[in-house]
Amino acid sequence: MSSETTTTNDAPGHAGEAAASDRSPAEARREAQARAREAARIPADRPARVVIVGAGSMGDWWAREVVDSPVAELVGVADLVEGAPAKVIAGCGAEDPSSIATGTDGVDLALEVGADLLINPTVPVAHHPVTVRALHAGIPVLGEKPVTETLPEAISLVAHAELTGVPFMVSQSRRFFPQVRQLQAFVADHGPTVITSAFFSLFEEHEGYRRHQLHPMLRDMGIHAFDTARYILGTDPVAVTAHGARPEWSVYDHDATVSATFEMSDGSLFVYNGTWNARGAATWWNSEWRIGAQHGTATWDGTGLPVLSTADEEETARLQEWIAQQPDPDSEPDQIAASLIEFVTALREVRTPMCEVHENLLSFAMVEAAVASVDHGTRIEIDPLLEEARQQAIAAEAHPEARELMQSWTSVREVLEAWQEAQG
Repeated sequence: MSSETTTTNDAPGHAGEAAASDRSPAEARREAQARAREAARIPADRPARVVIVGAGSMGDWWAREVVDSPVAELVGVADLVEGAPAKVIAGCGAEDPSSIATGTDGVDLALEVGADLLINPTVPVAHHPVTVRALHAGIPVLGEKPVTETLPEAISLVAHAELTGVPFMVSQSRRFFPQVRQLQAFVADHGPTVITSAFFSLFEEHEGYRRHQLHPMLRDMGIHAFDTARYILGTDPVAVTAHGARPEWSVYDHDATVSATFEMSDGSLFVYNGTWNARGAATWWNSEWRIGAQHGTATWDGTGLPVLSTADEEETARLQEWIAQQPDPDSEPDQIAASLIEFVTALREVRTPMCEVHENLLSFAMVEAAVASVDHGTRIEIDPLLEEARQQAIAAEAHPEARELMQSWTSVREVLEAWQEAQG
């Protein structure tokens, strides 16, 4: 991993390529983005060459998934800690561990070995510098959640993604469970929703940074449910009221128990309750879900098949038959294995991957808004929070073109809506 933020002006898709032309900055940027996406195309006749930066527990998991993947091969692992890459490589199951390169800087290593993409499971504080440098070097990035450490940094990454046009996807692994797609289909046919709840309870006494992290439940686990809710419901957050708790038996310095109620853009409510402090009757990592809609209700225990019901017996029977005919959830890749397949496939097809950074930003904003609500003890509106973060991002931005781009935005929400419209 690297903390450097220097950029290369000759990188594919760099906005400076068209600066001297007669085209408007927006037109020039769109053309540069298209060139960068085409340059990132991966041939369909070979696996994607992958470098992983960050050799901690998540880097270890990613390495094993890349080695097992039908669409990728591991060609390098980088970390600042001496010996950490070699340890990950030794345990990843590769047929020829000696063929996998190591280094201290993931971007340098990716350029050296000709990688097609960089997977970034570094600690959150390193997400922004590593991703910025990779994007400006023309290297597509598949980043671990959260997108980065702070909301201003996340907004900065949106700007850098627009500047370079180089694909950047955040691995929101819960989206790739087939049951989530089934719930999304149910809501599309039986919505709109009025209230949705996700309940997470799993007694965990994590070691490492989570013990000292501010709001570990929101920042480590809440993001999964928040992003899943946006995907299933097809709606976005407007405001949140949240409360945290730290019982006396907790090993965490801060609140590993939280309750948050989000007001969504369609007028519905999404309620999240999560804890690492309660023993017994554990949920699965996906939480337990209940979705109340105008024309039906769905429940999901987070691991089995959803239960779908309506007031009409025939429609309920049809839904039950439809669910029974779905493939076994264990028969297809999910979690980060599916994230990798989605990103590689998108690069091959020169299309926008699911969970691209623009799409992901509001999921991360839900986390930071809930954090702000806990800290201030009040209801927090999303758009003012985004605007405050944009101003902070502008003040902190070291890259002049990224700073100028963020200054040109009317609002972050409008940028995200314009991006969404451009996807068709």
